[in-house]
Amino acid sequence: MSSQSFPARPAINHPHLHPYREDSLLFHTNTRRRRRDHDDTYGAVSHAHLFGADAAAVTGTAPYNVPCDSLALSHLQERFFPLPPRPHPTVGAPPPKRVRLAPDPRWDPPLPPQTPHPAPVSAASERPRSGGAASRALLSREEIERRSPSRRDGIDSALEARLRASYCAYLRCLGIRLRLPQTTIATAVVFCHRFFFHRSHACHDRFLVASAALFLAAKSEETACLLNTVLRASCEVSQNQEFNLLPYMLRGQDWFEQYRESVIQAEQMILITLDFELEVVHPYASLSLALSKLGLFHTVLFNVAWNLINEGLQSSLWLQFKPHHIAAGAAFLAAKFLRYDITFHPNFWHEFKTTPYILQDVVQQLKELL
Repeated sequence: MSSQSFPARPAINHPHLHPYREDSLLFHTNTRRRRRDHDDTYGAVSHAHLFGADAAAVTGTAPYNVPCDSLALSHLQERFFPLPPRPHPTVGAPPPKRVRLAPDPRWDPPLPPQTPHPAPVSAASERPRSGGAASRALLSREEIERRSPSRRDGIDSALEARLRASYCAYLRCLGIRLRLPQTTIATAVVFCHRFFFHRSHACHDRFLVASAALFLAAKSEETACLLNTVLRASCEVSQNQEFNLLPYMLRGQDWFEQYRESVIQAEQMILITLDFELEVVHPYASLSLALSKLGLFHTVLFNVAWNLINEGLQSSLWLQFKPHHIAAGAAFLAAKFLRYDITFHPNFWHEFKTTPYILQDVVQQLKELL
């Protein structure tokens, strides 16, 4: 290898910059040594070149171990001459409580921008007009007839009305045989009305759906019956004879288990179709409360209006109007039958919370069922 000469490096005798001097570690800790070094003239010049271009003006040449990069030079300045710590904002008299709780932009990081949360929307407003007890009252009779899925299968409105009346009569007989209250039977009827508003009569057995609806309504109204009891009673109502006399041997040994599974599947289908909305408010309570305030509770008018509400279960009134509207129509029609004008009562419209237009529509649909 060819020998190559390198320029001789200048000698550095400064104790603070010598890389192998042990006493260089005392620069930050030994204050007495720092004063003694500062008294040296060469030491002052050596410290001066740490601040940049003044070193060349004093010594004429820059030391070999002093980097020329400004960033590295600032690093050395921070290492040998650290800045004094910044005073904490709490130094001095304590600020008031409101100032302490408020964020300080000098010391606290800026808060992330908060996106405004949308206003809470009720479930009734998010659902379509066909889903939810409150929104079903807004459906008109024409809209129910037009949106019925049975129309696509060739079932007209007259035939659908007869099919609706058939499963209503079946549920009434089944509920009476099971000794269930009228509210449970009415809830089962409303479940069927809501189910066939979304499903076609041509695709589902209405009596099977009605049996499952009554079993579901008995649980939702807290008047639960055993499933086998409901199945036995449904077989007796449909065959019009006692269960023990049914020729079940002709259908096979497991026909009852198959029927049980069919009812369970129909119950699950009802729950899915209704979106698990099982709350039903009936007009019986509104009728009793309003007539008791009008002084007509223990009268024949109350009994006639109650029976008219039961007859109204065959129609789609529960999908069109609120419960107190149906109660008002039944009370008004019952008063007409008894040749009594209940509208002359000063608090009639206030107690039933209805209008003449709604009352006329309810009464017209009740007359069609008689």
